[in-house]
Amino acid sequence: MKKLLIVAAGGIAGSLSRYLISESLLSYPISIFIANLFGVAIAGFIAFCLKPTELSKLFWIPGFAGGMTTFSSVAVIHAERSDILAIAYFFGTVAASLLILYALAPKVVR
Repeated sequence: MKKLLIVAAGGIAGSLSRYLISESLLSYPISIFIANLFGVAIAGFIAFCLKPTELSKLFWIPGFAGGMTTFSSVAVIHAERSDILAIAYFFGTVAASLLILYALAPKVVR
């Protein structure tokens, strides 16, 4: 039960952070893109650069980063606009996420 509450607390913080980013001065697809990349960076940093406790890892990776990022927003953007920009947005999100994780990954992984 304690682990579930930790993940839930992280999810609340991540979801609220995502909402605040999306309500910022940035336009709709750009703010979602930034929120997704920020969540990936947080998860990668926690996983690759720190040695967190189990509860800390649960809060930050599936909780906060999971609440911050969502593939459904990428799918919605693609459904709203079925054009080359939507396709570029999808592949751009995946490519940028992989680049972030590659930059954060320990040398052993490279």
